[in-house]
Amino acid sequence: MKKFLLSFAFLAFSAVGVNAQESAEYLRWRGITNNSFGSNWELTLGGGVNAVAWNKWGNHQKSTGDVGWQVELGATKWFNPIVGARLQFIWGQLNVSDDNGLKSNWIFPHADAVLNLSNWIGGYREDRVYYAKLFAGAGVSIVNVNSDASSGMAAVGGMINTFRVSDALDINLELKAMLSAGRDMPRGIAELAGKTGQVYSATVGLTYRFNKRDWGRSYNQDDVDGYLASILALEAALVETQRNEGKLVEQLAAQESIAEQAVKENTTLREEIKQEQTVHTVVGATALFFNINSARLSDRAKASLELVMKTIKEAPADRTFTIVGHADAKTGSPAYNQTLSEERAKAVYDYLVSHGIESSRLTWKGVGSTDSIFPVYFTNRVVIIK
Repeated sequence: MKKFLLSFAFLAFSAVGVNAQESAEYLRWRGITNNSFGSNWELTLGGGVNAVAWNKWGNHQKSTGDVGWQVELGATKWFNPIVGARLQFIWGQLNVSDDNGLKSNWIFPHADAVLNLSNWIGGYREDRVYYAKLFAGAGVSIVNVNSDASSGMAAVGGMINTFRVSDALDINLELKAMLSAGRDMPRGIAELAGKTGQVYSATVGLTYRFNKRDWGRSYNQDDVDGYLASILALEAALVETQRNEGKLVEQLAAQESIAEQAVKENTTLREEIKQEQTVHTVVGATALFFNINSARLSDRAKASLELVMKTIKEAPADRTFTIVGHADAKTGSPAYNQTLSEERAKAVYDYLVSHGIESSRLTWKGVGSTDSIFPVYFTNRVVIIK
């Protein structure tokens, strides 16, 4: 008998395992993604009362007699929020309703298919407090285990009312009926040939759920394809960004090289301009203006000559400067203007020499009448230092 029970239990869990393998992680049931085989397990311990009947499902019998008792231990595996499988072991006492008041010990291991009616009809909800579950299965009913035992296959079915206490704990009220051939029931029933034995029970149990207890939402193929396409697009954009970043780094390096070269060239150019200005440019503030028919230096002209003297002193020692006098062509005769332009140039020369400028670095001359220095004729009454 023990070998038979062990074999039956092994076959039941093998069937559960095969079903679980078929329910792979990515299979879907009404928008729910199934978990791995190690998740969504339940262990239930409970107990309650039972009653034995026969004769047309309990009709036309004598009084029901004493109520029996039973203890249950079950393990349930849910493959998705709706379908599960259970292996349950029942041990208890059956009290036969006859004149002898016969009492028999009873063992009933069985395997069931379980249907979560609430999730099937109302859809899966993690916050649901009450679940109605239907189950049906078969097992081996053994009575009078110690002496004069009788056993046989029996069918079982019923309803489990589950009340959620917490994420891990449930309280269950289970109502079920077992049917077997009358000959496999206690002696008082077995003697009634052709009758169908029945055991009706009501039990209360506590259930603990192991590992992952909830269920994840699944996505249809269009959603998955859309997500994959988005990921591929992002990856392509990332690759393109990295490629452009490399190009930008190269361009930046090239620009930095160009900028460095430009700085060098600019520095060189500044030095050349500085040297060129020192050697070839006209001295700053060199336009010295005079009044009409006058060769006398005005206060403004003398102030300008102070700057000229500073520039001359800072210039290289071999640098010479030419003082050129002019007169406007609108007044005076050419001969008069020639003399006037020379006097103006000589006045500037004398002032510079008298203030410490070496005469060897200066030359002077007058060029007479001119109208080509400035567009306004009277501004041509000037001395230019070059």
